[in-house]
Amino acid sequence: MGKGRYFCYVPAIGQYVRGLGFLLVAGGLAWSHSLISVGVGLLAVGVLADRRMWGLLGEGGLMRLHLPFVGLYVLHALSWFYTENAEQWWVEMRIKLPMLFLLPAAAVSWHGLPPLWRKVSLVAFHGSVLSVGLLTLGKVLANPTWALEEMRHSRYVPMVGGISHIYYAGLVGVGVLGLWIFPHGRVVRYVLLGLYAGVLHGLALRTGLVALYLTGALGLGWTVGRRNRLWAAAVLGAGMLGVVLLVRYFPPLRARWESLKEDLASYRPGGYITYASVGRRLAALEASWCVFLRSPLWGVGIADNQDAVFAQIPRLPYQWDKEWYILPHNQFVEYAVGLGLIGLGVFALFWVGALRERLGLLWVLWLVYWFLLLQGEAFLERQVGITAFLWGTGWVWAQLKAAKS
Repeated sequence: MGKGRYFCYVPAIGQYVRGLGFLLVAGGLAWSHSLISVGVGLLAVGVLADRRMWGLLGEGGLMRLHLPFVGLYVLHALSWFYTENAEQWWVEMRIKLPMLFLLPAAAVSWHGLPPLWRKVSLVAFHGSVLSVGLLTLGKVLANPTWALEEMRHSRYVPMVGGISHIYYAGLVGVGVLGLWIFPHGRVVRYVLLGLYAGVLHGLALRTGLVALYLTGALGLGWTVGRRNRLWAAAVLGAGMLGVVLLVRYFPPLRARWESLKEDLASYRPGGYITYASVGRRLAALEASWCVFLRSPLWGVGIADNQDAVFAQIPRLPYQWDKEWYILPHNQFVEYAVGLGLIGLGVFALFWVGALRERLGLLWVLWLVYWFLLLQGEAFLERQVGITAFLWGTGWVWAQLKAAKS
């Protein structure tokens, strides 16, 4: 009898564990690696502890999204046989452990959460992301001369809490898309949108701005164009004019534009690109292409990417101080170099499977946004990025699936 009573409590305990895990990830992404780790662990334990969740894990559409990441993790593991940097291999395996479970765990956890837990998780996510952005924006407003000078020289104002500006920009886009994917009151939605827009533009977060502008243009063009193509062209034209005016007259974006022009001007044979953010990325892509050609089928081993690319950089025709070497900031290139065409093909299976999910325009925009982000940063190589992508995709998939049914 006692044993039976114990097992009756397991589903309820599992639900609280999953809810707490979801809350910690939502609130920790912008602030704390420790909260992320604990939250991801609780999601896994909460799903495993509740048999009711097990059946949901096998849903066909969910498996199409999940299995490619299991395949990528297996390829990471197999790369041990030919990697030269065994220490980094262990680091990679630890960071990418969520590939084995996080996407489906997030999806089934959201499916089973009570409405109150869902609302609290949304509040925690918006609150944590906006608090970091608004506090950092406060630093800019407190010393605008210093901030604009940083932007003018391809640097960024350090984010409060220590998160990378690129990863933070990615979270802002998740928050903006979430305003339409998840239930929000109209006033709340547009107030939060205004705050996100203020942070993104005020800090001139280039990667996030490009990804969100292009995603928004696609969504707006599709929505308006279905009713009137002429109106769609007019709206997109007005949007492009607005971007041009912002770049020309809004100081943070104007400073970033001037920096971009100087970056591109220095990217030439013999050019000094040490402090040219975009120039260094382009040169790193050149080096990565050379490395890829040496082992195109299975790559050099994902843990050896940095060593291989950095060894190639001195052979390029640019002046570049060694301490400023970087990787190419592109997830697809990372897989092509580290795991070759095999790894790139496995990653492509996720996108093919995701596009087979008929979940409407918001799902397509979610995929487009992340596809664009991954062109500007290898998000899946860091804890914040891989958690935001896998957890967020499971979260969005579950919400849109429930809304459709």
